Amino acid sequence: MKRLLSITGGLLGLLALGALAVALALTFGGLRTDVKPASQAFQSPIETPTQPPYPPPATPTPPGPPATPTVAPTPVPRCTFAARPIPAEPGPPLNAYHFSEPQVVLTHTSAIGIAGWLPDGQRLLITRRIPGQPREYVETFNVQTGELQRYGERRSFDAKPIWLTAERAVAFADVSPDKQVVLRISRGESAPVEEAITGLAAPYLAASPDGRRVVFFTKAAQNRPEAFDVAQVQRQTFPFTLPLTPWQELPALGQQVGPEPYRAIWHPDGNQVAFYNDTGFYLADLATGQICEVDLGPHVDGKRWTFHAQWSPNGRYLAALTTVGDPAVGFSDLTLIDTNTGERRHLDLGLQYLYAITWAPNSRDLLVVAEKGTNDSGLVLHGLYVVNAATGDTRQMLADHQFVGTGAWGVAWSPTGQAIALACPVVTPKEHLMTEGRLCIVSVEVTR
Repeated sequence: MKRLLSITGGLLGLLALGALAVALALTFGGLRTDVKPASQAFQSPIETPTQPPYPPPATPTPPGPPATPTVAPTPVPRCTFAARPIPAEPGPPLNAYHFSEPQVVLTHTSAIGIAGWLPDGQRLLITRRIPGQPREYVETFNVQTGELQRYGERRSFDAKPIWLTAERAVAFADVSPDKQVVLRISRGESAPVEEAITGLAAPYLAASPDGRRVVFFTKAAQNRPEAFDVAQVQRQTFPFTLPLTPWQELPALGQQVGPEPYRAIWHPDGNQVAFYNDTGFYLADLATGQICEVDLGPHVDGKRWTFHAQWSPNGRYLAALTTVGDPAVGFSDLTLIDTNTGERRHLDLGLQYLYAITWAPNSRDLLVVAEKGTNDSGLVLHGLYVVNAATGDTRQMLADHQFVGTGAWGVAWSPTGQAIALACPVVTPKEHLMTEGRLCIVSVEVTR
């Protein structure tokens, strides 16, 4: 049994090791917990001291020869996307989608988190919380046969494990006995779990499209991304550095704390990687080593930033859940950028908080999980909304169903397009207690 945290006015997903307890509260809506925030899906149990601001404050030095003048860093140019005519993409209208009632395919005595589908469209990468412990199993689950295959266990993190297709392996962050955040690679129960990298700056990982390399940052170089080649067992440093915003400059962005650790998402073509935190969103060209900043659009209260982003499967669209300010934030919306035309669109769906996104394989439509209100007992409810990336049109699906905690524990559209996996835990209506973790499948039919 588990209790989840109540709304604090912020949004889950504004994640960082130094601010996890605040940043993750809101995704869990009206749920409470009787343990520390480690009980939440994909949330870190580690109380890591806040990193010192960078660069560190100056310290007095004895008189000496004049210092060599410092050279200001070269400003990062804005990304430009060529506005060229694109043929209309065929696709179903939103009213052609039909979602079945959620079918429970797996239950557990504690929380089940959904990390994503494997390419075969039959297995899911999941986590299952170990009852009474700040740890969880990392597993694959076959939705057709019910088979579970364990790849290891780890400390509970907000960061999801990732599947490495080329290696048939799973990469995930864990904590070593000396309290270091480490990268582990597992090829299944028959092989020992490998400790590949130690001293990570944060548990957030990203895999190359072919599943051969894993992007990470270390404490020693928080603005210099590296990749671990799993097949070659070799570290590779990218030929560029990312901006490090001094804490003194944060108020100009509408913030007072931070910056947060960088996260990464690899473009489907394998030639670009996007990096983002609460101070900027940058796109790196791996062939040239050049980076540019993606403009997420203006906002009256400060610089807009993202806490979660995904490329469409074909790499045309960038979808980002964006907000402004420090955790706990007052809103989150969906920013869509068409990299073929340069068009940018902001969608709030008429709702204050958007929590999770997952793309359909057609690269036109995506599913958004958003807060849609509360029930009679004050429990926050989540709704499912299909959004057309080209037009911004939206449609709520399964509107009569009361989803609870779905945005927190995970949602994923299958690569076949015929199923959506989502968390559907059992929660008592009055006490707001999670009594059972559940994984549900929604069948998707498209009429022509």
